[in-house]
Amino acid sequence: MTLKGGIVLAGLLLNIVGTCLACNGHKAPQKDPIEVGTATINLSAVTNSNQIEVFNEVKQASRLPTFVLNEMGEMADPGQPFNATDVVDSRLPMQQLIVAAVSEKYCIVSYWRGGLALRLETTVFEVSERNVKRKWVSNGGGLNFRDLKNTIESGRILQFHEAQ
Repeated sequence: MTLKGGIVLAGLLLNIVGTCLACNGHKAPQKDPIEVGTATINLSAVTNSNQIEVFNEVKQASRLPTFVLNEMGEMADPGQPFNATDVVDSRLPMQQLIVAAVSEKYCIVSYWRGGLALRLETTVFEVSERNVKRKWVSNGGGLNFRDLKNTIESGRILQFHEAQ
C-alpha cells in the first residue's frame, strides 16, 4: 500500500468512526403510542367517572374477547364482505368491524351495521373473566384507532344512551 493510499484509508476509517460516535448519542425518535396500537383512553364520558385505561388496538373481529363476540354476534373483519343493506346474503354477517380497543376492564367496538340503513355504531362493554355488560352504545364512532380515542374522550357522538 502506498503512503497516499494509507492516508485515504485512515481518513475513511476516521470518518466512519466519527459518524458512528455521532449517531450513538442520538436515539431514534419515539413513535406515538397510538401509532403502534396502544393508547390511554379517558372513559369519563362513558362511565361518569375519571377512569383512564390502557387500550390495545384490535383489527380482527376474531381477536375480540369471547364474551363480546357472543354478545355482538358474527362480525366481518375490516374490508371483508358483509350485509350492508337489507338485501341479505345469509352467508354474510350483518356487521363489519372498523376498529376496536381492549383493556383489562373494557372493550370498545366501532363497526358498520347493515340493514335498511347502513349505520356506524360504537359499543363499550365492561368485561370480566366471566361475563360482559354493555355500558354505552352510540350512533357514530371512530373510523381508526386515533379517531376512536378522540370520539370516546370528547363525547363527540350523534346519539348517546347508556345500555340497559
